Amino acid sequence: MPDAIDVLDLKRMIAEGLPLRDLNLSGGNYRDADLSLARFERVDASGACFAGTTFSSTSWKDCRLDGADFSGSRAESLQMSACSVTGLQFKDAVWSRVNWQDCQGDELDLAGARLEAFVLDGCRLPGMSLQGAMLSKASWSRCMLTGLQAGAARLSELRISDCNLDSACFSTATLHQCAFDGSSLTDADFKGTQALNASFYRCTGERLCFVGALLSESIFNQARFAGVDFSRAAMEMTMLAHARITDGRFDHARMRYADCTDLSAVRASMVGADVFGLNAHAADFSQADWQDSNPQDIQPIDSERLAAEQWRPVSQGVAT
Repeated sequence: MPDAIDVLDLKRMIAEGLPLRDLNLSGGNYRDADLSLARFERVDASGACFAGTTFSSTSWKDCRLDGADFSGSRAESLQMSACSVTGLQFKDAVWSRVNWQDCQGDELDLAGARLEAFVLDGCRLPGMSLQGAMLSKASWSRCMLTGLQAGAARLSELRISDCNLDSACFSTATLHQCAFDGSSLTDADFKGTQALNASFYRCTGERLCFVGALLSESIFNQARFAGVDFSRAAMEMTMLAHARITDGRFDHARMRYADCTDLSAVRASMVGADVFGLNAHAADFSQADWQDSNPQDIQPIDSERLAAEQWRPVSQGVAT
């Protein structure tokens, strides 16, 4: 295999304005270079050093970037499509308007990175690290992100939809106006997470942990959980309408004025929970444990409305 292209030759080729196809950048040193306007296609840049490099209006298509180092790089309007990105390093990178589509790779390291408008679509990126990162105005859809590590991260206006986040960790993270709608969250850890106004609409999963999390005014409508733990969570005015939660723990949770319309919470542990003003219209708390709680302070059930909702027409016989 020929040696990696020299940085000066690479910049000359970029200046010509043509797509850069089938090049070897593997193991090359491009530290602190300006590679703006480059269009890379079928390039092998595995193990290359792009630390401190500037990318503006740059694209990578069908490229191999395994083990490359983008630490401290700067990027604006960067596109990646169908690239291999295993072990990619992005520590302390500052990127905005980034779009990845159908990329695959394990153990990406974005610890401490600052990412704005980071779009992921159809990517498989298990084990990605966002420890201590700042991420804003991002959209992730149809991605496999199992084992995501986002402890102590600051995530704002992140929209996740129909993703696999099994075994993900958001412990002690700050989530501002974030959504996880339609995603799988089995074994996910949100312990101590600050998730005010978060949305978990239609999420599914088993053995989730929300212990001590701030979830006030969050949305769990139509969620399907088993073995979820909301102990000591702040859930004032949280919405759980039409959710199905089996063997859930709400011990010492603060659930004042929560909307639990048509919630199925069979065998729930409500020990010491504050449910003052909770709306339990058509809810099922059968076999729940209310020890040291205040179920007498739940909003009175509207029996006439419930009867009307449950009414079914009587079948009429057919004349013979």
